[in-house]
Amino acid sequence: MTVRFGSPVRARGIAGALGLAMLVTVSAQAQDIPAPAMDEGLHTQLPQALRDRGVVRVVSTFGYAPQQFFGDDGVTPEGLSVDLANALGAVLGMRVEFTNAAFDSIIPGLEAGRFDMAIAAMSATAERGAKVNFIVYEKTGAQLLVREGNPKSINGLTDICGIRMTELKGSLYNQVIEHVSDRCVKQGKGTIQIDTFDNSDSVFQALITGRADATYGDSSPLVYMARMSEGRLQVVGPQYPDIPYGIAIAGDNTDFARAMGTALDKLIKDGTYQAILDKWGLGFRATDSAAVTPVGSPASAYPSPPSAVDIAFGK
Repeated sequence: MTVRFGSPVRARGIAGALGLAMLVTVSAQAQDIPAPAMDEGLHTQLPQALRDRGVVRVVSTFGYAPQQFFGDDGVTPEGLSVDLANALGAVLGMRVEFTNAAFDSIIPGLEAGRFDMAIAAMSATAERGAKVNFIVYEKTGAQLLVREGNPKSINGLTDICGIRMTELKGSLYNQVIEHVSDRCVKQGKGTIQIDTFDNSDSVFQALITGRADATYGDSSPLVYMARMSEGRLQVVGPQYPDIPYGIAIAGDNTDFARAMGTALDKLIKDGTYQAILDKWGLGFRATDSAAVTPVGSPASAYPSPPSAVDIAFGK
C-alpha cells in the first residue's frame, strides 16, 4: 500500500510576496511514497497522555518553501517538514496536527505544553538545546539572496557592509549578520541594518520591493524563491557551512524525543526518509542516522560547522 504525501503544489504565500498576478506552480510533484508501517512497540513507549489524545501537535512557521508552506487553498500544509511529520506520525500510530506560529514563539510554545514538537527548519544549537531536546534531520548550507541584477554587487558576506538586510525574527542568521557587522566596523566600513519580520513572506516582500538589499539564510528556500521569482531575485556568492536542522521537543519530554528519534531512524532505514527529501530536491542533505541530543547536553554534543564569518573574513 502507498500513501500520497502531498500533491502538485503551489506556494501561495510566496507568490503573494512576489506580487505575482497568478500562483506559480513549483517543481515538486506528488509522489507515491511507501507508507511507513506502525510500530506497536514505539507506540506503547509514547507518554500515556499523548496516546490517549491520539494526536501529535506539531508547530512550524509556514511560508518557507520547500520546507513548509501552504498549498493552493492557503490552508493545506505542504513541504518536506509536513511530509516528514506525517511519516513519523504513521510510524508511531498517531495523527498529526499542524499549527502555524511565529518562529520566535515556537520554543516558548513547546515549554508551555501547547505543542508536542516542532519541525520548522530550526538549527539545532546548544543555546536552544538548553530548553529543548533535538533530533537532527537535515544537513544545511547558507547563501545570500538579492534583487535581480544584483544592484549592490554582493558576492559574499564581505560585501554586505553598510547595507540593509531583512531576516526572520528569532532566526540564527540574525546572529551571523550581527557578527559580520562587527567585522565591518573593525574594518572601518558601515554597519549592517537588520529588519526582522515574523514570517518569511514578509522577509521576501521587503527584498522584492527594495526595502532591503539582501537576505541571508538556508540555501534551499532561497534557491526555491529565486526559481519562482521569474528573474526578480537571484542567489549569489558561495554556500557557507551551516548548523543542521533539528526536530525540537520540550525539555521535559525526553522519552517522547527518544521514541521520535527511533521512529526517524526507522524511516531512514526503510527508505521513506530519503524518498521525502528526494521529492523536494533535497536528497543531498540527508543525514545518516537519527541521534537524539537530550536537553541540557554540553555544547560539544551539538553540530559545530566552521564559522561562515571566519571563512569570509578570516580569523
